[in-house]
Amino acid sequence: MKAKDLLGKEVIDVDAKVVGKIVDVDMDIDKATILGISVKTGFTKKISISPRDVDKIGDKVLLKVAKDKKKKA
Repeated sequence: MKAKDLLGKEVIDVDAKVVGKIVDVDMDIDKATILGISVKTGFTKKISISPRDVDKIGDKVLLKVAKDKKKKA
């Protein structure tokens, strides 16, 4: 999967609540790893998701944690 394929995917937390949609992916180009994922949760709000908090990626991105446990970006 390419990083651009993540953009726009809906993010769902462990409680099956919609967190928002992915708007940006922070990458370490030298190591080809994802450092963080920015999720838009409202008109102006964004939160940062760590790759270790991601459970599964398919049509939607499923998290291992609850929405209220994430920090603002």
